[in-house]
Amino acid sequence: MINVASLVTASLFLVGARFVARTSGPDVARRKAIAFASVAFGCASLFVCIEIAGSHPHYAVFGFDFLVLPSGLLSFSNFVLSTCALVAVSLSPLSTHPPKTLGRMLLLFSIAAAYVVVPHSIVLIPLWALSAYVAWTELRSRTGPEDAAAARLFGRFQFLGAGLMLLGGVLLVTGQTLGGLIACSLGIALREAVIPLHAWFPAFVQRAPLGIVVAFAMPQLGVYAHTMVLAGELPSAMTHVIAAICALTATVAACLAVVQNDARRALAFLIMSQTGLIAFGLESESAIGVSGALVTWEVLALATTGFAMTLAALESRRGTLSLKKPCGSFERTPRMAVAFLVLGFASVGMPLTLGFVAQDLLVQGSIDEFPAISFALIFATAVNGMTVMRCFFNLFSGTRVHSGERDLVPREVWALTILMGLLVFGGAMPARLLDWAEPTGPPGQPLAQPAPHVPADTTPSPVGE
Repeated sequence: MINVASLVTASLFLVGARFVARTSGPDVARRKAIAFASVAFGCASLFVCIEIAGSHPHYAVFGFDFLVLPSGLLSFSNFVLSTCALVAVSLSPLSTHPPKTLGRMLLLFSIAAAYVVVPHSIVLIPLWALSAYVAWTELRSRTGPEDAAAARLFGRFQFLGAGLMLLGGVLLVTGQTLGGLIACSLGIALREAVIPLHAWFPAFVQRAPLGIVVAFAMPQLGVYAHTMVLAGELPSAMTHVIAAICALTATVAACLAVVQNDARRALAFLIMSQTGLIAFGLESESAIGVSGALVTWEVLALATTGFAMTLAALESRRGTLSLKKPCGSFERTPRMAVAFLVLGFASVGMPLTLGFVAQDLLVQGSIDEFPAISFALIFATAVNGMTVMRCFFNLFSGTRVHSGERDLVPREVWALTILMGLLVFGGAMPARLLDWAEPTGPPGQPLAQPAPHVPADTTPSPVGE
């Protein structure tokens, strides 16, 4: 089954990456990147309208099945991805995002869209390795001993993870199910920066351009691989062990984030905590829990992209951002401060946003199955909210002395307005969202595929028909 919407999105970003990387001027390159991201966003919006209309066209051409959109919440994955790309390129500072970096960002988004073009592990594994290689290439292109150290650490962890996924795939194909599941679980844990396999991620966030961080981390390939390979296949005892490890990651990372004195390291541990929450929800056998994990996955991609890129915009104006003491001025940058706070709170489940709906589903779906561990979700969410508030007060208040940074420019305002509007609008329509968020297949079936068709003669007829 070939997903046409993902194919279109992946193709647009791939062509855009080629054109942008070959552009000489950084300002022109960013304008081209915004143009390609805007076209992708427009196409994705059209596909969303098809989903809302309830139409799922299906075609067969030369023996291949083409599905315009998968059913369920994952039909919005391209829209989420295109929105993240538009925000990321619109807020990318020219000083840290030259044309080749912008090109690599679009290439990473293209690879992310290609994940669901053909929902099969044979396609997933090479794309897994390719995305790691692109991000590693960006780190390698940067000068400085700390950049080289981060590149080495990133390469060791990521290529080990890709090797484990390949080994797991081979073992599963040859019938060694338990060994294959263990290898795949370890590979996914490396990609998701599960504690104690997380050492590469804070260094990556600190040294890489934040646009690359967003393009590599926010599509959450590890989470998608979790739904493709592990969902419904793990033994019950192994499921509980993985759930406990994910809850531990969410809690410990949240505690580490709230005490960081560097804004980028706080962002890294905040992302790790939220990813742990998603992975925990995917281990639930409850439809509500899985739905909450999927909604959290897409909310985290949107909100954290905006949060991280607002941080990048502030960093380009002010330099390295320290959280040791308050050093900002809300009066000077009010729009940036509001965007930073709203997007940060949306990522940790602020009421009246889409994040609140996602977190509520996650807790409801897991508290019966994991009653003791589920309290870790509530604790981690509360601590993550403290991290957002601490970052806000230290970066946007505390002094009348101002270094001269300007507020958001119109290009940045429009991108963040679209993003915040989606998060607030989604939070205002939770009932409709829950209809879309229902899993589309039984456990173990990739959630990107449509639900299996039930023949008409086996379906009970309504009374009077």
